[in-house]
Formats: sequence, C-alpha cells, structure tokens
Amino acid sequence: MRSLLSKSSGQFLIFISIVMLCCFPLFFYVMKIFYTKDLDELIKFRSEHFVETNNPMLKVSDIEYWNRFNEDMKILSYENSYPLNKVVQKSLFSNAENHEIDYRIYYRKISIEGKPYVFMSQIAMIESKDLFRTLSVQYLLFFVIIIAGLLGIQFILSRRLWKPFYNSLNEIENFNLEKGKVPEFKETTTTEFARLNNNLSKLMKENVASYKQQKEFTENASHELQTPLAVFQSQLDLLLQDDSLNEYQMRVMESLYDVSSRLTRLNKNLLLLSRIDNSQFKETITIDFSQLLEHQLMYFKELASNNKITLSADIQNVLKIKANKVLLESLINNLISNAIRHNYSGGFIHLEVKHNIFQIGNSGLKTPLDKEKVFRRFSRTSEERKGNGLGLSIVNQICKLHSWDVRYDYKDKTHCFYVNFYPE
Repeated sequence: MRSLLSKSSGQFLIFISIVMLCCFPLFFYVMKIFYTKDLDELIKFRSEHFVETNNPMLKVSDIEYWNRFNEDMKILSYENSYPLNKVVQKSLFSNAENHEIDYRIYYRKISIEGKPYVFMSQIAMIESKDLFRTLSVQYLLFFVIIIAGLLGIQFILSRRLWKPFYNSLNEIENFNLEKGKVPEFKETTTTEFARLNNNLSKLMKENVASYKQQKEFTENASHELQTPLAVFQSQLDLLLQDDSLNEYQMRVMESLYDVSSRLTRLNKNLLLLSRIDNSQFKETITIDFSQLLEHQLMYFKELASNNKITLSADIQNVLKIKANKVLLESLINNLISNAIRHNYSGGFIHLEVKHNIFQIGNSGLKTPLDKEKVFRRFSRTSEERKGNGLGLSIVNQICKLHSWDVRYDYKDKTHCFYVNFYPE
C-alpha cells in the first residue's frame, strides 16, 4: 500500500514526464531554428565587416593570398549563378570532420579595382546528431533539476498541508472503543479537516456511549439473572428427586433442567466477558503452560472417551508465559470443549505445543468455518450443536487482553486453532 502523498506525487511525476518528453521534439525544432538564425546573422555580419574594412584595401593580386588564409571567407569570380544577398544551405566536405557536413553560405557582390567579384561567407553547422546529443544532455539535466525541485516543494508543502490529517489518523489508530476514551483532535484552520475532526469526534462519542450502555446492560442483566437461575435450578433439583413423578413428567423436568444448565452457562460466560471487557483480570503470574495443559487434559479425557473421541497431545517443549491463570484455564477449557462439542463419534482431537504455539485440531464438519465470523459472539456453526456461541469469543477476548494472536484454519479435513504466545 502507498500513502496518499506518494500516490499524488507519483501521478504528478508521470504527468510532468509525459509533458517533458512530448515537448522535447518541439524544443529541439525551435532550438535548431534559433541556432540557424544566429548563424545567418553571423555570416551576414562577417560580410558587412569585410565590405567596410577589408574590401577598400584589397587589390586583385591579393585575392589568391586572401583565399589561401581564409577558408570560410573567399573571394570568387563573378557569376550570375550565385544566389546573391541571401543565405543558403549546402553540404560541403569538411577537413576537420573528414566528411560532408551542412554549411550556411551567404553570397554578396563586391568590386575590387573596378572589377566585379562575389564574396562568399560560410560557416559549418553542428551536425543534427551532435546537436541532438548535446540538447538531450542539457534537457535531461534540466528535467532532473525541475522534477527534484517540484517534488521537493510539493513534499514540503504537502507535509504541512496534510499534517492535521495525519495527526487525526494517528488518533484514530490509537482509539480503543473498550477503553472508552474519545481522542482530542488538534485544531486546524483547514475547513475540510476541521469538518472531518468534528464528525469523527461526534461519531466516536456516540459509539462509546452505546458501547457503555451495552456493557452495563449485559453486566446488570447477568448479575440479576444469577439469583433467579440459581433458585430455578435448585427447585428443579428438588423436583427431580420426587419419586411420585411419572415418566412424562420426568422427561419434561429433564428438558427444563437442560435448558436451565444452558442458561446458567450462558450467564456465566456473559459475566466472564463483561469482566474481561472491564479489565478485572489484571493480576498476571508466570505459568508453565505445558504443565497446566497436561493438568487440564485430565478433566477432558473421560468426557472425550464417553463421546468416543480420541484425544491425544504432543507437548514438545516447556512453555512459560505470563498470564492470568483463571483466564488461561478458561482459554484451554473453551478450546477443548469446543473441539468436543463440534466433533462426532469416532472423531479425534489432537493438541500440540511447539515452540511458543499452542495448536488444537479436531475432526468435525466437512466444510471450513467462516474465518470472519468464527470468533464473533453468538456465532454458531449449527443449531443442532449444543452451545451458546460464546466460547471462541471468550478465547479471542482473552488473547486480546494478553496481546496474543489467535487464528483459525482448515486443512487436511481438520479444524485447527492456533494460539501464538509471547513468552516472557
């Protein structure tokens, strides 16, 4: 990805390059015209100077010596074929270049001792390829200077003009909805940036207020539900112990007891999420994750066996991390419980600890889960599976709290979850 400044500078550079390249032929053509015009003025000046200073002193006998020592200014016998008083261009052999080159030539009628002659003034032109090469070097140098200068000016001005935008962008990147603190944007005199900051502040304040209300509702509702759920479940326990219940009543009571257990688990998970959101698990200690995992596996081996699921573990190294023990146990329990709940009879669960990565893979659905939704609250893969859709959300929140990375992948018909720890 490229920044807005680099993109605008890149587009500006492309535009300038195209304009400069398109203008080069025109520049070369105009330069050649002015160069030819300067040469014509020079040979005319030579002719005028000769007529005024040298012509009056020359004799017919001096013509041979003059022509011998003046290669570009010669006195010729008069002929009507010469184009008098105008500049022409001819290709003549040059001793210096050892090949024919273009000359600009000017003919003028003069008189020496009363006899008519023609004074020829000529000058060699720079070859087109040499002129092209010289102009190319100069043009390239000019191009580099102008581009560097313009980009430098644009960069400095853009940095100043866009500084409020980058300040606002930094504030947005550091904004955390869970912390509930709305950033204070720096004042700016640019109308567009001022409008942007005002709207951002308004939007963030509304979101923070909504988030706080949602958290308070969830927390209060969970707390208020604890007592009624406990009373409800205790009454169900008493009724289940009544020997006078018939078979139909017993099935109804068991169904109600199952619903009550699910409501209790849901309430506990909501309370746990609320406490995590409120940063009530700040106490951290150094924990041997490998040892804790082996200890937790003892509670799940029988459960996996009852569901005819093969549970295996490959702990390759000792992994010590700094974490809250309650939350770390909850992370392990939720991942293993999720793997058992969404498995099938005859399936498998394999856990692995390698370096600083904890991996849990399990059989289950034959299609991959939606990576965008798998860690969302109340996201369930199937209505046929028991669960409240909060387990993986709790795992995700625990990882966020500890700055760990958690991700999901599906490969070789296995659902895999990876937790990347950062050991102390």
